[in-house]
Amino acid sequence: MARLVVCAAKAYAGVKHRYVMLRQVRSFAQHYGYGVRFLWGMTRGVSDCRHEELFAPIPGVEIRNISAGELAALSYFCQRDGGFTYKGEPFMMLRDGERPAERFFSWDLAGSEGLARRVRGSHPALHARASASLQNEIDAYVRANGIRERLGIRVRVTESLTQRGKLHRVKAELDAVLYSLYRIPWYVKVFIATDSEYVQKTLVAHFADVRLIPKEFDHVEATGRYVHRADKVAMRTFLEEVGCLCACQKVINIGGFLNEGLVQSKLLREPYDEAAFMHVKRV
Repeated sequence: MARLVVCAAKAYAGVKHRYVMLRQVRSFAQHYGYGVRFLWGMTRGVSDCRHEELFAPIPGVEIRNISAGELAALSYFCQRDGGFTYKGEPFMMLRDGERPAERFFSWDLAGSEGLARRVRGSHPALHARASASLQNEIDAYVRANGIRERLGIRVRVTESLTQRGKLHRVKAELDAVLYSLYRIPWYVKVFIATDSEYVQKTLVAHFADVRLIPKEFDHVEATGRYVHRADKVAMRTFLEEVGCLCACQKVINIGGFLNEGLVQSKLLREPYDEAAFMHVKRV
């Protein structure tokens, strides 16, 4: 039987989390001659979507969609027995310090980070490619709205109050970010992608020429309304926003987003002085 590493992410893991994990697993697999099978949990973390509903196939990776219940059972048996049986074949979970077997299971970032440490040097990039139908929608929006000439502004507000280094759903934190963005002149053409209705409305009021993809903010908290994580339509909208952000001339990235590695050369940082001259055509 060929060498194989099977991997899965926790139920709450979003698309960025999953692709970070998969990049590490795939790097190990390519280095040591393993195949990769990704058990894609159709959970709230990805709005219950199947992988192919959102993304194109990943070269060198076999994707198998599993239900939230199957993922929960897998996690339970790994904790209880140190492994599980999938389609009649047993897989033992690789623990830190153990030597990988010919066929084994890697669980979430704890497992993938351990595998990544076994590979010297850098890891090959892995960017999530949108499904063909979704990419067609992105391309059409980019052309129709002049996205390539715009400044992309991404503001991600985490729902976790304990996550360090992130923007939280606390009004004082949101206002501090908005104050820094007010320094950008009103005439700069922008594309806005945020999960906060308060942030979106405030930025729309500041800039004269704004493009954004309409969405519902139907998750209500004390500090305002936010995109509901379990909304399938919102998930597709987010991936459209990612495609647009990657197409923008310059990008301000607050809170992170999927495929952000593609825009590193375009990033602006505070005090965002360069944004004021984006309208000036270079000779």
